[in-house]
Amino acid sequence: MSKYLLRRIFMLVPVLFGVTLIVFGLLYITPSDPAQMMLGPNATPAAYTQMKADMGLDKPFVVQYIRFLFGYQHPIFGYKGLLFGDLGRSYISNRNVFELILSSFPNTLILAAGALFLALVIGVPIGILSATRHYSAWDMVFTVFALLGASMPVFWAAMVLIYTFANNLRIFPAMSNPRDFMSLVLPIVTLSMYSMAIIMRMTRSSMLDVMEQDYIRTARVKGMDEKVVIFKHALRNALIPVVTVAGLQFGQLLGGAVLTEKIFSYPGLGSIMVDAIYQKDTPQILGSVCFIALTFTIINLLVDILYGFIDPRIKSTFGRKKAKPAAARSRA
Repeated sequence: MSKYLLRRIFMLVPVLFGVTLIVFGLLYITPSDPAQMMLGPNATPAAYTQMKADMGLDKPFVVQYIRFLFGYQHPIFGYKGLLFGDLGRSYISNRNVFELILSSFPNTLILAAGALFLALVIGVPIGILSATRHYSAWDMVFTVFALLGASMPVFWAAMVLIYTFANNLRIFPAMSNPRDFMSLVLPIVTLSMYSMAIIMRMTRSSMLDVMEQDYIRTARVKGMDEKVVIFKHALRNALIPVVTVAGLQFGQLLGGAVLTEKIFSYPGLGSIMVDAIYQKDTPQILGSVCFIALTFTIINLLVDILYGFIDPRIKSTFGRKKAKPAAARSRA
């Protein structure tokens, strides 16, 4: 188990390296200029040249990327570098990027956790009901519901909810605040729609596959109660792909709440990333993306560990040594 965890942790290095290289390259080729945006349109050429030098933007791409990884010292924006745990300082606010992320990420985590909880609480029972009554009227209704949830754009669903429940019915506020539970209802529902549909469909298909297995038919022949067959024997074996999808959806919710946070004026990591993209605040964008990538990888690691608690057969393979071939055993 420990070797498996160490191997997965070491896999973080190439993942983060690839993410930073791609994002840094995309930001480098974009036409906007952060030095010009900071100085404004009336800046003199001398001031513009000095600002680019202070920000390190006058260097080639390779030099800028190496500086981002290993750090460098200059009067204004000097830092140790990503490999030393320092994400630098924002070009716009001149604040530490890591501090900005830590101050806003808990708000995004509240939305993502609430959306995933709602998706699981509604999606899994509906998926079980659809699987046990497949091709019935209920199954058809839930299938249409899942298709609508998976196909509706997030921004459109958010605007419909705001128009209906905030403007007309005035039940929930249109602007969200992490300290006000009622204001969190609409963004959580908006974020959970797609994940709810995916989890529901995955639960249904996985349950249908398990219900056709021989041990399920054997349990029914022995006269076991149908609820025991479904929830004790079938559901536990059908949960592995559902857990996989739920873990992936949670990672996507953390990184995909950008539009939802912006529409509901929610002070989360997504709103900060949008503002940083508009202003081409490279340290803030790179720091946020790296933080989300690291969080996504950790979530996948936790999902893999959770497999062992759901299915003991998977847990036993973590510490199992590979068997020697027959020829090698005979020579020994």
